[in-house]
Amino acid sequence: MSYSASRGGGGGNSTTMMVESSNVGKIIGRGGSRIRDLEQDSNARIKISRDENEDGMKSVEISGTEEEVENARRMIEECLNGGDSGGGGRRGGYGGGRGGRGGSGGGYGRRDEGWGRRDRDSGDGWGRRDDYDRGSRGGSGRGGGGGFGGSSGGESETIYVESSEVGRIIGRGGSRIRDMEADSGCRIKVSRDGDSAGHSSVELSGSKSAISEAKRLIQDAGVEIVNGNERGRGWPDYKVGGFGTDSSGTLFEVNTSEKQREQEEIKKPAPIDWNAVRDQENLRLNSRFEDLPPIVKNFFKENKNFPKMSEDEVKRFRKENNNITFEAPDFETVPHPVRSFEEIFGDYPEILSEIQKQKFVKPSPIQSQAWPVLLQGKDLIGIAQTGTGKTLAFLLPALIHIDNQPVPRNERVGPSALILSPTRELAQQIEMEINKINYKGIRSICVYGGGDRREQLNKIKKGVEIVVATPGRLNDFMNCGAVNVKHVTYLVMDEADRMLDLGFEIEIKKVMLDIRPDRQTVMTSATWPPDVQRLADQYLTNPIKVFVGTLDLAAVHSVKQYVELVDEADKKMLLLTFINNMQKNDKAIVFVGKKIIADDVSSDLAMKNITCQCIHGDREQCDREAALEEFKDGSVRILVATDVASRGLDVKDITHVVNYDFPSHIEEYVHRIGRTGRAGRSGIALTFVTRNDWKNARQLINILTEAGQDVPDDLVSMAERFAAFKLRTEEEFERGGFSRRGGRNREKNSWM
Repeated sequence: MSYSASRGGGGGNSTTMMVESSNVGKIIGRGGSRIRDLEQDSNARIKISRDENEDGMKSVEISGTEEEVENARRMIEECLNGGDSGGGGRRGGYGGGRGGRGGSGGGYGRRDEGWGRRDRDSGDGWGRRDDYDRGSRGGSGRGGGGGFGGSSGGESETIYVESSEVGRIIGRGGSRIRDMEADSGCRIKVSRDGDSAGHSSVELSGSKSAISEAKRLIQDAGVEIVNGNERGRGWPDYKVGGFGTDSSGTLFEVNTSEKQREQEEIKKPAPIDWNAVRDQENLRLNSRFEDLPPIVKNFFKENKNFPKMSEDEVKRFRKENNNITFEAPDFETVPHPVRSFEEIFGDYPEILSEIQKQKFVKPSPIQSQAWPVLLQGKDLIGIAQTGTGKTLAFLLPALIHIDNQPVPRNERVGPSALILSPTRELAQQIEMEINKINYKGIRSICVYGGGDRREQLNKIKKGVEIVVATPGRLNDFMNCGAVNVKHVTYLVMDEADRMLDLGFEIEIKKVMLDIRPDRQTVMTSATWPPDVQRLADQYLTNPIKVFVGTLDLAAVHSVKQYVELVDEADKKMLLLTFINNMQKNDKAIVFVGKKIIADDVSSDLAMKNITCQCIHGDREQCDREAALEEFKDGSVRILVATDVASRGLDVKDITHVVNYDFPSHIEEYVHRIGRTGRAGRSGIALTFVTRNDWKNARQLINILTEAGQDVPDDLVSMAERFAAFKLRTEEEFERGGFSRRGGRNREKNSWM
């Protein structure tokens, strides 16, 4: 067995050298690099035996012409005799050099980046031009320039540069230092390690003119040479025993402990007090709002015409009204819920009059607890299912807040209330509710992407008290100076969980930077995930959390839920059967998973003379508004929609919801079927489930069970099959039965 490099020799002469096994690596080099260079530079073939004799020696066979064999033998001897010196050694500083055959040194080598051979009588090692010299000394030809680490003779001088500038001298892969050595004729060796002052030494060896030229080239590379006075500042640079040298070179005794302490003090920067930094930044930000007038928040007046409930009555009321619960800071007192509109708005007859026009019977659970909290000026987090009246819960206190601020409305700059909404449909729905109330001429505008930008801008310029906006378009108007939120004193983040789902967190944070921090803030959400909790912690001050119902994902109990397990190809036929069985006054919304399916289903229905409308994100805003308007006024009784309408669509007479495609997230299922059974009415939800939806079967069963609905046996079987499949898959992974690509790893010929 033998190791052989790739090149062959030309000629019939050969010789064999015996080399200690421990030194063979010096001939072979890393990955065979050195033996290849030896063969190329000598043009001889070199073959090293892998087997050693009893004396621990290995044979090195050299073949080629007589001259080639002799050259190779000499080079190998230089590699072995030089030890760590020369031969492209691997320790020490960086250096460069030019090898090459010929030159006044008479050396052998590759023309551009080979081995520079020493003159036989000058006594130094070999060094490759493209290697780093990490030995002590390499070889150099007298005229051709030695390898790395070589000494070219003559004088030497050590200069110092900033350690951070060393890379400018070395260059990529040592290219620049090699060029400097070639152009100056001076050997350049750069120390890897810097001193305590952050300086690295550069040793220059050669004639005076060569050293001078090398220094010029180093400076031309943008590296500043540090003089002795600069190096002498601070503490002594050198220590000999118990002495050091100052900038003038005078020796003096060094107190080691003092020196070490000084070094530690300089090396370790002073710790940063981040709390102080944050406080300072908050002071800077809050200083922008110092000139604003104070805010009045508390408008709550206890109605003496209604007897105060006892604690037992309060507990019973909360339990009977969908299990109202709350969380509050220890120092906050949560007001009792209200039982009627007159009890809370008795001092605001205009509000009562508008409520009576809407023919509401009594406050919803979230309204009964949220109104007294908000009218006391406290921040509120309202967590309740969709369709439970959260909009009026924050809207009526907002109207009272706006009308009763100390600065007259006609003297205010910009809006007083800002309501952030995740979708344009929900934003439009909120504006409609504001317009229904029409309290004391308070003006509002809905700002959303896709709407007429110029019309929105013109309305803002005329002056509004309430801005209902999606975060994206609001940021657009704020950046161009059209909307000034500096004077907003009442802020609402409606459907906060949905806003985060849609990726609006950055836009929300940008808006918050420009709103005064002492505002009153309301957050509503249908769920309470960690991201929403984090947002609340960041932007609300000592909020009272009001929870209506359970925090677990649950559907509205006023909706009767039916689940059909079907094949994908049968969906259209089943949908037609459902539509043909609809009653005259029924109104249904059909949810699909993709825009293209929405267009496909609505087109098929139209081809069968079934009047319907379609909304999804790719339709023009005017078309979406027209479709919703026709659906609301009863011109069409069937609306095909993607999840863009699963939140914020408030059409009170929707009787049926059809989940044509099961949603990708179980949360969307809850929000979809929440479009029916609103405001005390009942509704029906029909859901098509295919075999591709089996991963959601267990969660769907949980929702059906919690709402007291019938669970199909086929759905239970589907959930069990998926659970078994999931367990089997996990076991396969644990045994290594699946590859990373997801395919099953089968041993070759496993069938045998």
